Amino acid sequence: MSGKLLYFFIAVSLMSLPKGIFGQAPDLGAASDFALFTAVGALDNTGVSTVTGDVGSNTYAATGFPPGTVVGTIYNPPDPKLAQAATDVINAYTYLSTLGGSVLGVGLGNGQILTPGVYNTGAASTLNGNLILDGQNDPDAVFIIRIGGAFATGGSSTVTLIDSASACNVYWQIGGQFDLGDGSIFRGTSIVDGAINLVGTSYLNGRALSKGGAISLVANTVNFLPAAAGTVSGTAVVCQGQTGVIFSVPAIANATSYSWTIPSGATITSGANSNSITVDFSISSVSGNITVQGINSCGTGTVSATYAVTVNYLPITSLIWHF
Repeated sequence: MSGKLLYFFIAVSLMSLPKGIFGQAPDLGAASDFALFTAVGALDNTGVSTVTGDVGSNTYAATGFPPGTVVGTIYNPPDPKLAQAATDVINAYTYLSTLGGSVLGVGLGNGQILTPGVYNTGAASTLNGNLILDGQNDPDAVFIIRIGGAFATGGSSTVTLIDSASACNVYWQIGGQFDLGDGSIFRGTSIVDGAINLVGTSYLNGRALSKGGAISLVANTVNFLPAAAGTVSGTAVVCQGQTGVIFSVPAIANATSYSWTIPSGATITSGANSNSITVDFSISSVSGNITVQGINSCGTGTVSATYAVTVNYLPITSLIWHF
């Protein structure tokens, strides 16, 4: 085969690959643990916000917690983790700047559907109504949306994920100030070259990371990890050899699966990756605790409080019968 013909077949093969393959997720490094982070700027909250994940600024101490709540660690400078996160955010932004992508208009939403891949608006943009990201049944599908300037979402706008799309695989590069409108629901990790303003009661299922601006919150929820697990319920006293015992926990926000721990000698017979499990207790099982925590592709959430289960021993005659 001639060299020209070989190059032709290589070119055709590359063109036939899914466009998403050309956009790999950026490496967030130390910044991956942060729900909110700015390399240069203040980080301030004024209301009853709840943030799950670490929070910090490399240049100023975070303020407003309380009244805000952080389920994670608040890092204040000087701290080596903050310094490393600042470097990693800049590197991630630089990497995203090297990507091209399909061209989008500057007005996103209103029922628009995007499939996995890299997209670029090329200028300041807005989002109104509903933007739908369709993972096409691939839980590893990556979306990279590059905004070529400032970005503002309208009030009550939404980014909706369908067909296995995950907020942990959605990345926004924003080349200016980012304003999240009151009552809006936004998903994905935003890597921003400017200030980040979460207005009103807007909800961010993801991260907001700035390489060069302040971050402000009012009364917002920010969460990229699964939420903290609630209270486990079920049967507190069982007998050795008892089967079909159900334990459950309220559905954990942002969890795609669940990790349960159960007493020694017990076995989960159904529901292992859900918020309700069925457990069989063998004749050798002993008393112990049940806990659960949510899992998604970003990591694991806070484990529940322990739920104590007492396992009563079988009488000696019953043991002989079972053997």
